Amino acid sequence: MSYGKYIRELVQADNSFLEELERANSGRNDIQPPVEFETGKLLSFFIRLINAKNVLEIGTANGYSTIWIASALKGTGGKVTTIESKERLHLEAVENIKKAGLSNQTAFIFEDAQVAVKNLLSQKTEFDLIFQDCGKHLYPSMLETTIKLCRKGGIIIADDTLFKVDGSIRENLGKHTDQYNRAVFSRDDLFSTIVPTGHGLTLSMKK
Repeated sequence: MSYGKYIRELVQADNSFLEELERANSGRNDIQPPVEFETGKLLSFFIRLINAKNVLEIGTANGYSTIWIASALKGTGGKVTTIESKERLHLEAVENIKKAGLSNQTAFIFEDAQVAVKNLLSQKTEFDLIFQDCGKHLYPSMLETTIKLCRKGGIIIADDTLFKVDGSIRENLGKHTDQYNRAVFSRDDLFSTIVPTGHGLTLSMKK
């Protein structure tokens, strides 16, 4: 039995619509693959662990990971702000979040990610947890702003950070995530580690 199959026997989805969306996403070639089930559950765990109230997601896609995040925030009384630059995906995500019954827990930003985070910074917004999952080439250049948006003691989680070494067909994107990892681990204001969940998650706590 594979690890994934065993985990799915034990771990339950946080929202009944997640499994329906997972089936709908299966085999699609017009979207980037969403986060793995295990990654979604880990996001949910961290939100509950730190009792997060204000979460930022950079890269909505069609809302699969957003549903995990918003479901957890429904329990903490919080809200997720999620950023997507592609109109088709943004509109699809809005509809999926509505079907999941999580519209009240979600604020959508349809804008280029770099522009959106700078606007949030100018509003002096702080987040308890930030999930970085936009274009991998943007990870290094957005790091400084992302750190400023995170409160002290908050967590930054970056997805797909083992592309360079995990044998993925998207290994060419690994140069960007490798650059991100090296930047993160060189900083004194972050306490970081990497876990081999999905294609890798780099976890950073802002000191």
